[in-house]
Amino acid sequence: MDLLNRSIPGIVIYAILWPIIIFPVGFHLEHWDISWRFMIALAGVSFLRWVQRQLTQLWYPYHRRSWLIFFATSSFVQALLWGSLFILAIHDPRFEPIRFVIVLAIGGMASGAMSALNPRLWVSVTNVCLILSPGIYASFFLVENYSQGILITIYLAYLVMLSRRSNKEYLRAFRIESQLESQRKELERINKIDPLTSIFNRGHFNTAFEFQWNAGIRSQQEQSLLMIDVDNFKLINDQHGHLFGDECLIYVANSISSAAKRKTDLIARFGGEEFAVLLSDTSLDEAHQLAETIRVEIESKPFVFDGIELVVTVSIGVASFIPSAGINSIQLVDNADKALYLAKEQGRNCVRSYLVNPSSG
Repeated sequence: MDLLNRSIPGIVIYAILWPIIIFPVGFHLEHWDISWRFMIALAGVSFLRWVQRQLTQLWYPYHRRSWLIFFATSSFVQALLWGSLFILAIHDPRFEPIRFVIVLAIGGMASGAMSALNPRLWVSVTNVCLILSPGIYASFFLVENYSQGILITIYLAYLVMLSRRSNKEYLRAFRIESQLESQRKELERINKIDPLTSIFNRGHFNTAFEFQWNAGIRSQQEQSLLMIDVDNFKLINDQHGHLFGDECLIYVANSISSAAKRKTDLIARFGGEEFAVLLSDTSLDEAHQLAETIRVEIESKPFVFDGIELVVTVSIGVASFIPSAGINSIQLVDNADKALYLAKEQGRNCVRSYLVNPSSG
């Protein structure tokens, strides 16, 4: 895509440069046939290249090779057209009034093509050769202007060497940029993830919760929240040690993740031994059923670590309502907390829902 973006100026310049050269001096009036043929050919290829750019999103992901072949071929055709003009400018007497301008323009275009196309070295070098080689041929074999031929040859060799160096520098910069981008994404991922349980952390939960809440206001979809607390976790730590407790939290996080399988379900470690599950477009009954599934999933499979087997249970509070601009999002968390407190108060290892409508206070 960088190759495509870099080529955009060339698409325009290749099409308009010929009219700019011939119109001011009236060349098109005296030699209208050859003038219009080149004008239509150059504009036509530029149009095809512009069409390819418009179709790139549909074409490139599925047929990359054919996309690149078409890109290179159309670029080479335009270069070859300008190379043909180079021969005529040197050899054909009709081009005497615009010879100097054509030579100057072609030199600049060759340099620009080298720079623009350097993401693909073979495209860059071939393009430059197609532009300048005809001028070398005309200088040596048609007009026998050897000094001119040598100068163009040296210029071509210089651009080829410069293309090689520029391509290496480009690829090195591209690799560094890709590595930095990968590192940035990895840092973003790490900043979202709880290092112990490998699920989302509290900070990401807060950000995602506000985003989902605002989306719920627009869509009027019911939002539900589960607050999950590991029962008697302090006692587990005291009896078996903190390493055992850490593995227990990992086990609980994995059990929650295996039960809450929708891509839109947001699972996070809320703090300590407490977890949160945010459910979009989910009713209170549906959230309660999922909470019960999570509770049974954790209780039914004893946690085993370092030769010790332990039945782990959780208490879960459930709250749900349709967001509105008049309700603070924190009220959903507060309601789920109240339901969790009720579950603990009523003996733990159970699911309780908070039924009070927040809009009523």
